[in-house]
Amino acid sequence: MSKLRRVMPALAVLSATGLILTGCESTSDSDSQAGGEGGTITVCANSPYPPFEFERDGEVVGFDMALADEIAKDLGKEKEFIQANFETLESGAALDTDQCEMVISGMGITDERKASMDFSEPYFNDEIGLLTTKDSGITSFDSIGDASVGAQQATSGEKYAEEKGATIQQFEDVELMFQSLETGGVKAVSGNISTLGNRANENEDLEIVETVDTGENLGVAVKKGNTELLDSVNKTLDRLNEDGTMDKMREEWIGL
Repeated sequence: MSKLRRVMPALAVLSATGLILTGCESTSDSDSQAGGEGGTITVCANSPYPPFEFERDGEVVGFDMALADEIAKDLGKEKEFIQANFETLESGAALDTDQCEMVISGMGITDERKASMDFSEPYFNDEIGLLTTKDSGITSFDSIGDASVGAQQATSGEKYAEEKGATIQQFEDVELMFQSLETGGVKAVSGNISTLGNRANENEDLEIVETVDTGENLGVAVKKGNTELLDSVNKTLDRLNEDGTMDKMREEWIGL
């Protein structure tokens, strides 16, 4: 009898402790699902893609990263950068597999992509351009002929060059694409004017010979149905446009 009396209080303490622990776990899960302040917000991008994302002094910076910092600040979180292949970004796979919560990677809003992910309001309008060496003899997309044209795979620059009948050589990132142009591997490259212009400013032997306004708008992508995060992103974009921060970011990173 005395042994039973000693065991019962111990069981009661364990039971109460279990209830407290269970309550704590439930609260933590609830906070996580609600996306409360604190912690990190993961952002996927494909770097290098200057001036939107590129490495400087060991850190990935650029227009998109500055935008991600502003979104994270409004959410009360820290930004965590995730490097990803652009194909996994534009297909929505990076979001579907929870590799990251947002994609901010100079990615254009298209109907095809909207079927796989949800986009914010546009944050930048980017034209397509053709970059070549000054002695190439190429003056436009129509004058390319049989010359090989470089393009980053799964981008609008690749799609437009294909529509113009160009022979495409794909590259995983724009730095490899530019290096091929500068060493004679390809005769021209097709891509967004902001990125091509950045390279042309760095190399006086290169020039943009044609620009095409395709009406392409860049947007922040989130997982399909994540309306809470999408609303927060759009609120940040509204703030940046209203208080002049967006103009300052464009001037700093893009020169516009």
